Amino acid sequence: MGTVRDQSQASIAGAKVTVTDVERGTVRTIVTDEAGEYVVPDLVPGKYSVRGEANGFKSFERKGLQLEVAKDIRVDLELTAGDNTEVVVVTSEIPMLDSTTSTLGGTLSNQTINDLPLNGRNYQNLLQLQPGIMNYPGGGTSTHSSNGIRPEDNVYLVDGMENVEPFNGGSIINGNALAGDAATVLPIDAIQEFNVEVNPPAEYGWKPGAVVNVGLKSGTNELHGTAYAFGRDTALDARNFYNPAGSPQTPVALEQFGATAGGAIIKNKLFYFGGYEGQRYTVGNSYSVAVPETTAQTTPDSANSLPNAIAALQTAGIPVSPVSLKLAGCTAGTSIACTGGVFGANNGTSPNLSVGFPNEVTGNNGLVKIDYHLNDNNTISGMYFFGDSNGTLADKQYVQPQYLTLLHTRAQVADGHWTWTPNSSWVNEAHFGYSRMYQPVFPGDQNVLASTYGLDTGVTNPLLGGLPSISISGFTALGNGANHPKIIGPDESFDFIDNVSRLYGKHAIKFGGEVRKYLVDQGTFRSARGTIKFSKNSAFHGATPLEDFFAGLPSQGSIQVGDPTRHLSQWSYAGFVQDDWRIRPRITLNLGLRYEFSTPPSDSQDLLGNFDPTLGLVQVGQQIGSIYKPDYRNFSPRLGIAWDVTGDGTTIVRAGGSIIYDTLSMDVLISQQQTSNAPTLGLGVIPTGALINGVPGTGTIDASSVTLPGSQLNWNGTVFANATTVTCSNGSPCSILGMDQNFRTPYVSTWTLNVQHSFGGNLSAEVAYVGNHGTKLPGIVDINQATPGSGWTPAAIAVGAPDTTAEQAARPFNSAFPYLGFINYIKGIYSSNYNGLQATLRGKNYHGVSFLAAYTYSHALDYSS
Repeated sequence: MGTVRDQSQASIAGAKVTVTDVERGTVRTIVTDEAGEYVVPDLVPGKYSVRGEANGFKSFERKGLQLEVAKDIRVDLELTAGDNTEVVVVTSEIPMLDSTTSTLGGTLSNQTINDLPLNGRNYQNLLQLQPGIMNYPGGGTSTHSSNGIRPEDNVYLVDGMENVEPFNGGSIINGNALAGDAATVLPIDAIQEFNVEVNPPAEYGWKPGAVVNVGLKSGTNELHGTAYAFGRDTALDARNFYNPAGSPQTPVALEQFGATAGGAIIKNKLFYFGGYEGQRYTVGNSYSVAVPETTAQTTPDSANSLPNAIAALQTAGIPVSPVSLKLAGCTAGTSIACTGGVFGANNGTSPNLSVGFPNEVTGNNGLVKIDYHLNDNNTISGMYFFGDSNGTLADKQYVQPQYLTLLHTRAQVADGHWTWTPNSSWVNEAHFGYSRMYQPVFPGDQNVLASTYGLDTGVTNPLLGGLPSISISGFTALGNGANHPKIIGPDESFDFIDNVSRLYGKHAIKFGGEVRKYLVDQGTFRSARGTIKFSKNSAFHGATPLEDFFAGLPSQGSIQVGDPTRHLSQWSYAGFVQDDWRIRPRITLNLGLRYEFSTPPSDSQDLLGNFDPTLGLVQVGQQIGSIYKPDYRNFSPRLGIAWDVTGDGTTIVRAGGSIIYDTLSMDVLISQQQTSNAPTLGLGVIPTGALINGVPGTGTIDASSVTLPGSQLNWNGTVFANATTVTCSNGSPCSILGMDQNFRTPYVSTWTLNVQHSFGGNLSAEVAYVGNHGTKLPGIVDINQATPGSGWTPAAIAVGAPDTTAEQAARPFNSAFPYLGFINYIKGIYSSNYNGLQATLRGKNYHGVSFLAAYTYSHALDYSS
């Protein structure tokens, strides 16, 4: 964008402006309006030249211009009187400072990304170079918090299209894994640059955090490519302080390799670009586990030795369980022998062993991009990314390699983009995006049913294979985690955006709309394989946990009943208008208004429930129409000002403010497990069809984890034969998770003040104040919390344990719903506050050195994160 003037600073209307993409040879030609203004939106990031022509004036051309992703640059042209066949050419970079916007942020170029050391070649590890952004560890990689806002509230874009996983709010490409780095990666050699924006214009929304926009490379008229391979091997690794010479060295083998290529299919018209990156790595782990000894000890030790525990039961005349013998690989009788079976062998004299199973990951990632310059009025482009990885991961302490976790991730993102420029004042941009994410998590022995081990749990679904989680007090648990398998996906997103840009005098107006649909398939099978605990004193008074195990007398067990899988959908709609009004040559006012509406998530079979304080357990499609009422009041204003103090772009003062709404990720509703008070699984499995005091409920949802005492478990038969349905009763109340039906969309108000100054063309300094306040943020509160101290009657104090009957009687809803215990409610009653001072120093080829130094001093508060 810019203005064409003569030497007297009078605007020249009708001047011809030609914008040329130097690397691709494509040209956009427009004519200035009556105010001498021009704007050329939606250009591919890269190198450009701008030429201005008018009758009676010499032509003027500026070369060496670099356009960054999601950025505008102002190129004003001053024409001098003369023959228009004469051309004045100026080759210079544009000023380092942007005088057109109040938005804060920064851009990292491909050269910077490639030059900096980058662990895992994951570009998101560089986000923390921007002030106000910090790593927020989660899973095997990290998410990021922007200016104190929750980490699931950032917006990730690739070439302008959404790259957000609808279930958890994270990035699809470069999304989280359970261990190691990202599950899939965008090859950094395919990135032109990426830009981070805070307090963005009205074009952006849905989440109040940072907007991370990645611009991909495009092909050019010349053939360009890269090839690379990086490796790391145990033999070449230096030992650290905790791994001295003489001790086994932790194995590390990392291999990352790939290539990119781009060029022209038809010169100046049709271009291609493609890239691939493969990852192969093995990273060792070292930890301690407690495993029973497989040999009899000289001094009998029935607490830690398998043979000694068997012998103690035989001496006491207590039958030894054949199921336990098979699991432990033991034979009883006069000659007791054990191999360890599901425990593994431990031929030592102590249960404590040092073991370690490596994380092993294989990943393949690729993309292709096509750009087609049909003519000066129409340009289309398309992109497709495919990432696939498989990992065998030690995400917790395991005693056997077959119990490790299997993680498969497949991410696909596609984008189509059409730009139509009917004339010099109007530009229409249409986007269509599609993404798909599938990430199942299984036990390593998922293909082996428990019956194969010799234990009949009653589970026959092959999806739920694997040894149950067996906990014997004092030892490391057997089997994989209790919450696996966990199925995320396939989650799909369909997104259509149409934006129109219009230049009207001093007003650069942009307006448009977006329609988005999410499809989410999700299921967390809590205790689906079963969890079984052995404590002590069940076989006889003073019996050790290991003796209880061989006697076949567990103390407690849990099993999933019903199917927790849900097939969810959600529609979202948005519209916006943005006016960047140049009210004075040095002052630009940024005005915007956005409106958003998202329907409450729905399930294809209406298998969503809730708690109504007047009705009790309710289900969508029966007592209620949706899990919460729609919120139609989500108007999001944006206001900002940019002041070019000196008029030459060397000192800029910016101020801005916004209200941005937060669209909830579906995991907040479906797999919420933020409380340790109750094993709730979200609104998808509120047991509306449970047996309540022996009477079946009116709903159809019967999916939850059922916990049984040891007396109701049949270790030598079908262990969970008595767990047939969810049961809630006065004596055994259920705990649930519900949601406020009057829930309103959370939002964050942001305000900023920024001063930026450039020292020549290569060095700039910036100081900013950033503040925000989150309102109506979601969190959990137990609305059925008993009066504090109610369970501690004099009799309870005497025995040192609370009186659960008295505690239940003191719950607020006990008189109406005595069969409910904890009622954990999602309510929008929380808030957050952030105030930060952010300073940045940027050097661009400053005496041969480019650098970015940032410092943040901030204070963040949040009631629930």
